[in-house]
Amino acid sequence: MCLENLINTRILSSTDALSDPLLFPEMEKAVDRIEKAVESKETIGIFGDYDADGVTATAILVRALRRRGVDPVVYLPDRMKEGYGMKEQSIRSLAGKGVTLLLTVDTGIAAHKEIALATELGIDTIVTDHHKPQGGRPAAYAVIHPEFAAFPNQHLCGAGVALMLVRALEKGEVWQDIDTDLVLATIGTIGDVMPLTGENRLLVIHGLKAIERLQPCPLLDLIHSVNTGAKMTSGDIAFRVVPRINAAGRMADPLIALTALLEGGEALEKLHALNGERQSLVKDLLETLVDTVDGSEIFLCLGSTEITPGVAGLVSGRLTETYGKPSLAAAFMGEHATASLRSVAGVDLMECLTDDTVRPFFQTFGGHKEAAGCTFKTKDFNALKKALNTKLTTLIDPKKLLPTHSIDAVLHNLPTLSFVEKLQNLAPFGQGNPEPLFLSTNQSLRDFRSAGSDQAHLQCTIGSVKAIGFRLGSLLSSLSVEQKYDCVYRVSKNTWNGRDSLQLVLEDIRKSEGL
Repeated sequence: MCLENLINTRILSSTDALSDPLLFPEMEKAVDRIEKAVESKETIGIFGDYDADGVTATAILVRALRRRGVDPVVYLPDRMKEGYGMKEQSIRSLAGKGVTLLLTVDTGIAAHKEIALATELGIDTIVTDHHKPQGGRPAAYAVIHPEFAAFPNQHLCGAGVALMLVRALEKGEVWQDIDTDLVLATIGTIGDVMPLTGENRLLVIHGLKAIERLQPCPLLDLIHSVNTGAKMTSGDIAFRVVPRINAAGRMADPLIALTALLEGGEALEKLHALNGERQSLVKDLLETLVDTVDGSEIFLCLGSTEITPGVAGLVSGRLTETYGKPSLAAAFMGEHATASLRSVAGVDLMECLTDDTVRPFFQTFGGHKEAAGCTFKTKDFNALKKALNTKLTTLIDPKKLLPTHSIDAVLHNLPTLSFVEKLQNLAPFGQGNPEPLFLSTNQSLRDFRSAGSDQAHLQCTIGSVKAIGFRLGSLLSSLSVEQKYDCVYRVSKNTWNGRDSLQLVLEDIRKSEGL
């Protein structure tokens, strides 16, 4: 039996196929320090992040310490008031609560001054992070980071790194309720848009299998609250679970999301409400501000007092999706601005942000090649926009930055349900392993109508197959039953009342040439 078949057919109840966590050179040192703190009943703190990766990573470590009888002090920064990462006041707050050992998750690798302050205040810091280092290794007690190790997976997310630490703490044994931690790490991996290749792919396969074995718990309640009855997929995690976890940090307090994952109850209901508020806010912002963006620029930049730090990333993502170009969306808050950036294939954001002509504008910045964040003085917005556009023109031909679809295959006959089921052998889909896109030409559309609470989506029938196009509702007025269309789509299986049916998920429509 080949490895792929083995992975897909075996019941994965352990993590023995994942890389050895002791490949991190400072892992044993970190484990020894944590064990010493547990035995000595020290006050242990966890400093996390406010996004889905940071929250799930925090939950993984909280659960590990609670299994050892320790209830850690948790600090998740307020996105609005504090922004990303460790700050002097957060370190002093933790010291004031008696913390002598601090574990960072999904952050800390660039917090040189803050870690130095923690040391001065008698706190040992163990950094677990995956963001790009700035200025080398921080002077922490121990650093668990893929880039500082000969580790096979350089694309672990924060929750993935946290899971590696827990595996080392558990001495490679299967611990009680491991399935919950596998699912949490899966949510973090998908939520932080890590490549679903190699070990990340295996980790997500583990996690999706683990969902089917979850015993009643708050995490299962969250999954059931968004599930349609079918088996959860990576897409379900990305579009139903992750946004709700992120909504807490975007709209209110990330501790709401952490509480929902660990305790459930009212916090879970609050997540759903905050996600609805988030959707409405982004819709209103785009309708109000999108016309102020100069679409002819190569690096799109939008700044406004109406944008909040919590939704800047969503606005930036929508701009990039619409125009096929890198973008920055900034929340103007008096003299200072907080921005999120999103990119496209072939453009490394960190290469732009670290350039000598761009970097001086930032007070803080960090991230990955696909997504990043920064802060700067509001008065420098136009100069920063000019610098980003100038830098990007040296890296790529502006004519190549157009919204495009990479078609995997042209289907002359519409797919069948059996075809969809076979296609699932390629799952899980995500970054690095995208869901295949198909093109069918000269198709007749009928029964088209708008759908969704805001009528933003398009529903129709192509041949005899039902189709939905998310955020394609604006095309409704231009469609005609007499016209033939070329349709780009993904295929999915829709389950309703126990019955499976084929559904096409439209990505784009255009009039067929020559008709």
